[in-house]
Amino acid sequence: MNKVNNLTIVAPLNSPEAYRIAAETFQSMYSKVTGETLRIITDREAADAASDLIVIGSDAVNHFTADCYLTKRINSFGIRYNTDEYALKSAEEGDRTLLFIAGGRGRSTIYAVYRYFELFAGCRYFWDGDIIPERKVLPISGIDIKESPRFKYRGIRYFAHRSLHRFQAEHWTFEDWKREIEWLLKKRLNLFMLRIGQDDLFQKAFPYIVPYPPAEGKLPEAAEGYDDRSLFWSLEHRGELRRKILKYAFDRDLMHPEDCGTMTHWYSRTPLSFLEKVRPKLLAQTTAGYNQSTGLVWDIRDDKNLENYFKLTEAHIQHYGRPEIFHTIGLAERKYSDDKDANLRLKLYVYRRIQAYLKHKYPNAPLLIASWDLWMYYTPDEVKELVSELDPDQSIILDYTSDTTRENNFTKWGIVGKFPWIFGIFGGYEPNSEFRGLYDLTGERLKIAKSDNMCCGMVYWPELSHGDTFMTEYFTQNAWESKVLSLDFLVEKFCRDRYRSFADEMHELWKIFMPIVSMRTWRAEPSSPQIAFDIFPLIILRAPFDVNPGKHAAPIRLAEENLENAVRILRMLVDISAVNNKDIYDELLRRDIYDIARTVLGRYVDYGIMKAEEIYSRIMTGKQDSAAKKMLISTLDKTLRLNQLLADLLGGHFDFSLYDSLERLKAEALVNPTFETTLKNNAENTYCRSYIYENAEYLYVPEMRILFDAVKSSLETGSINREEIKSRCALNRKKYFSLPLAEMRPKAHDLDSILTEAADIIEHFI
Repeated sequence: MNKVNNLTIVAPLNSPEAYRIAAETFQSMYSKVTGETLRIITDREAADAASDLIVIGSDAVNHFTADCYLTKRINSFGIRYNTDEYALKSAEEGDRTLLFIAGGRGRSTIYAVYRYFELFAGCRYFWDGDIIPERKVLPISGIDIKESPRFKYRGIRYFAHRSLHRFQAEHWTFEDWKREIEWLLKKRLNLFMLRIGQDDLFQKAFPYIVPYPPAEGKLPEAAEGYDDRSLFWSLEHRGELRRKILKYAFDRDLMHPEDCGTMTHWYSRTPLSFLEKVRPKLLAQTTAGYNQSTGLVWDIRDDKNLENYFKLTEAHIQHYGRPEIFHTIGLAERKYSDDKDANLRLKLYVYRRIQAYLKHKYPNAPLLIASWDLWMYYTPDEVKELVSELDPDQSIILDYTSDTTRENNFTKWGIVGKFPWIFGIFGGYEPNSEFRGLYDLTGERLKIAKSDNMCCGMVYWPELSHGDTFMTEYFTQNAWESKVLSLDFLVEKFCRDRYRSFADEMHELWKIFMPIVSMRTWRAEPSSPQIAFDIFPLIILRAPFDVNPGKHAAPIRLAEENLENAVRILRMLVDISAVNNKDIYDELLRRDIYDIARTVLGRYVDYGIMKAEEIYSRIMTGKQDSAAKKMLISTLDKTLRLNQLLADLLGGHFDFSLYDSLERLKAEALVNPTFETTLKNNAENTYCRSYIYENAEYLYVPEMRILFDAVKSSLETGSINREEIKSRCALNRKKYFSLPLAEMRPKAHDLDSILTEAADIIEHFI
């Protein structure tokens, strides 16, 4: 390590904003690591500086760098300009050392700054915080590094559900978004997408037709439960927030796709005032989803409707975005005719209309064609038909379902080796906020993507944010590297990077935890041993305890194979938690203790339900004797208690509290006084139920008790009274809505006691 001689940062004076930000980022990071604040000078002042220099920017933007290159004091950096490549290169000039931090463009120069501190200071970057070691001196000589990404596009989509602050990007403040955008740069991503609820595009595009709604009360177009999209902050505030978010991102040279085409969907309903005044012809559909007038697609066979859809896109470009790259969902998640051929013809026609308009208006901007509808409603041959007529110079298949277990997947679409496409990890539906994923399958699919020159991107596109911290690291590491990084390598690296003094213990734990992670996936076929359902919509969605022996044989076997390790994990967490709380309060480790524990408890609540259903089915079909009744009752009681312990666990961390999330919204801006009811609607409907304390304590546990009581009674009566179950659950749900969140605030529970009792229950499940 060299001795630094009065280090100074050189920033290019007349260059895009990202280079100034790169210089200030180096200054800030250096101060955090060493405690010293470096001076920043301009590239016009650098020739006269006597100190060692950190030179920000390539010769394309920094005049001092250009002079060094043109006078042969440095050679080429070996990077491709206007790309995400970057170089860190030292040079000696007399008695001073120069370190050039040169990116092919603004964002990659910022990447290079963060990468320097990762390589030479040991810094590590996570969505929930950075690890910044202390160093007295950092090296600047003898450095010659060039790095480039495997994929051109590397991005994350943020979605529009509501419930808990951690997981729901619509809840985030500008300060939250600044941290998130900086994290995107630290992880060398270049694209993100805000699908975070209602925007004021109609008000911007049609100001004389669509007024801003009142800040209080229910929106006129808001429906019930899942579809209650009433606002918490005013639409004016949301618009200003979006403007600030995107400006912050664009200043740092990030990309944001512009939504275009038939955008009417769950998260972007048509205001009633527009429907009443414009009266667009609406497409009739044969599927039930989004079939309210506000959710139906305008018939873009009518030129006026197509023009109005693009007015929304152009309003976003004018007020918020940039026409750099576009995105469309087509006629997603619905069918328009029972005639299969007619349905396909309409969908293909709509894609053609959207592409033709874009090619005329924005001829050089690529169009991302989202895969959700292709995965959900097309056959592989129908996708091939669509791809066969797309222009590869304009369109890219954005496949964010690459980790599906469905037979209809990207390997069957005729795109590998033939058409530009992006590999995507969906990871989880809205309730899927715990650790999950079929990493073996994803890894094999990723090998196909990385070996295919036509695959130009990798994205993470879940329905919620920050749910799975390890999956986030798996994605960001693989999105950059040219080879597929092995799961074992990434688990070990994750533990070493995140847990510091607990790295060895946590690595030991994660090795036996990963098979439990893989017990659940977001999409599993009926024959899969993975658990495909979620525990929380127990009564309404699953219709449990129908008589069907053997139904859960495969997932039960998988759970029992991992049961011993589940117990061991919980006991290890007790030991780690005790030391962590006593010696070094580490919030990252504490969060992961809760995430790992809730994943394990969730899996074995699932197991208890499935085990009880199997025993019940055999009793009802006469395949087991009366002793099985005692076993069934014991299993029901253990499962109910484990579910209560899960609720208690969730009460111990603010990540899982609706009350805490609502209070955070109030701290940012004036909140609609009726929003508490909307928040409950959005969080407890059958699609969105997840690991939420208030729901677990006041809905999930009482509903399980109601169901299990009915199951026990049926052992005498011979049948389950499902109408009584529904009636009692409805009364309980009414009680839930009548209680203010302030009265449901989490109560303190002893974490070690919860984990110890849960381990005891799981250990004696069989």
